[in-house]
Amino acid sequence: MNARAFIKNFQLNFWHYQLFGWSIYIVNEVMTSLDFFAKTKNAIPYLIIAFAIFFAETMGLRYVYRYFYNLRKSPLLYILLISVISIFCSFIMRELLMMVEPLLFKSVPPWIERVRNIRYFGAIFLSAWLPFVWSILYFVIRYWQELQNEIQKSKNLQLQTVKAQLKMLRYQLNPHFLFNSLNSIQSLMYTDVKKADLMLTELSEFLRYSLKHNNDIFIPLKEEFEIMEKYLFIEKIRFSEKLHYTIDFPDEIGNAKILSFLTQPLIENAVKYGMRSNHNEITHVLIEAEKEGDMLKISIKNNGTWIDKAEQGTGIQNTKERLKNAYSDHCNFNIAHNDELVSVEFKIPYDE
Repeated sequence: MNARAFIKNFQLNFWHYQLFGWSIYIVNEVMTSLDFFAKTKNAIPYLIIAFAIFFAETMGLRYVYRYFYNLRKSPLLYILLISVISIFCSFIMRELLMMVEPLLFKSVPPWIERVRNIRYFGAIFLSAWLPFVWSILYFVIRYWQELQNEIQKSKNLQLQTVKAQLKMLRYQLNPHFLFNSLNSIQSLMYTDVKKADLMLTELSEFLRYSLKHNNDIFIPLKEEFEIMEKYLFIEKIRFSEKLHYTIDFPDEIGNAKILSFLTQPLIENAVKYGMRSNHNEITHVLIEAEKEGDMLKISIKNNGTWIDKAEQGTGIQNTKERLKNAYSDHCNFNIAHNDELVSVEFKIPYDE
């Protein structure tokens, strides 16, 4: 795993926050009390012991707060709970340090002889800020992590939904194409058995080839066009010299990602309605792809005239729906036509 992938997949957990936060606290204590640590004997051991007490207390608080966090009570209750626990932690902290101080500082009386007066209790309240801040940060970070997890789950759910919709639309195409192909084979069986046999063989090859990408939502452009060339060859067998086709795209964009079988219904329309509007003349189908800036442009053209019925056909509506689901507003779809040419063009984000 390279450094970029490690950073991308790295997630902070409790121990990261705990060690990082307390490290900052120790550095701050040392920097703001340099004179004390320079002139006072055993000041560093005292700081280490104090840190160990703070660290141990917060480790225990983690499990206490985890229980209360899962209860999902009101924020006011949590503030009250944190305040009480922080004062209690400050008291424990103060008492433990008072036990340690006589061992490190000769001028300090034994723990049992220390006076617990108003100043003592004032110090407890003042030092309660440390566990209080830690507690607030615990709840805030815990809530933030939970929120991020929910957002990620929502994104994953949306992605799964989109993938399911894309697969559903993709699967609508195969039966439609298969139905038309079998009808063509049936027609040829009464006029040209050899052509029917060849077409059946090529259809089997086409289906075998398409099964290779049965579960793929996106495939390279060159593979999409390889499948479409097999489809057009099947149609070429059916219409013979009445159908000519050309697929043209630069080799350098061959790995550009495209929705699998996205062009199939458009090419099918170009052949079907091109043959119908050309009145038994030669139909030319031109399929082109090129890169325009950060977009991949694909156009499918055929000679002939536009038939309005085609606009509401399953193929075009299906294609528009797949484009919308996959690319949202980051794509466009356009149909242009005149008395001699019909052109269907769409642009999608270029991605390898």
